[in-house]
Amino acid sequence: MIRVVPYSGWPTWLQVLIVGPNALLAAYTFWAWWPKSKREWNRLGWVAAYLLVFFLVMRFVFHFG
Repeated sequence: MIRVVPYSGWPTWLQVLIVGPNALLAAYTFWAWWPKSKREWNRLGWVAAYLLVFFLVMRFVFHFG
């Protein structure tokens, strides 16, 4: 059986490596980026869906936050 180590038990460098780029992507996506065309709105939807799944997995599997 696999034992899942909570996020707080990870080394700091691994925490930063995993969450850092996704946090920057979330900040850019929801603060600085405003879609101007239908293609960019579709891309925003995919990025938002990816971030939602990422943070849900981090929350419910690794007890992030």
